[in-house]
Amino acid sequence: MGKVISIINSITRLVIIAIMGLMVVAVFLQVLFRFILDQPLAWTEELARYLLVWLTFLGSAYAMSVKAHIGTEYIQKFLSPAVNKIVLSVAALLSVLFFLVMIQQGYMLAMRSMTQTSPGLLLPMGVVYMVIPVSGVLLILNVLHVTWKDITGKE
Repeated sequence: MGKVISIINSITRLVIIAIMGLMVVAVFLQVLFRFILDQPLAWTEELARYLLVWLTFLGSAYAMSVKAHIGTEYIQKFLSPAVNKIVLSVAALLSVLFFLVMIQQGYMLAMRSMTQTSPGLLLPMGVVYMVIPVSGVLLILNVLHVTWKDITGKE
């Protein structure tokens, strides 16, 4: 299972890199057309905004895989190994419950928004909001995997 999650995280990382590159190009075009050609493009600003939303959510899921989120490591130093495992398990359980709500509500939001289109790109807004349930699934996979590794010490 660790191998599958590792492949998923590698793909997520590549998608994040591609989104960041596309965002740089969109913002560069916006600056070029606005300040040099004096003919601003309407769609570049909107594209950069939506890419930033996707970058944030997917980046959060990837950050979970590399343990880059804020944690309770300072407190864990003072706990016994048995209590530490309990604390990690409870934290993971609460996180998974939150991510399940995030998936369910994010999916409902995305589906309700499929008929609404963005003004510049004419993109269904549900596509923009679909990152919420997608990242929720990735977050669950990663929190379970990271917690399992922390508790057992193995993949």
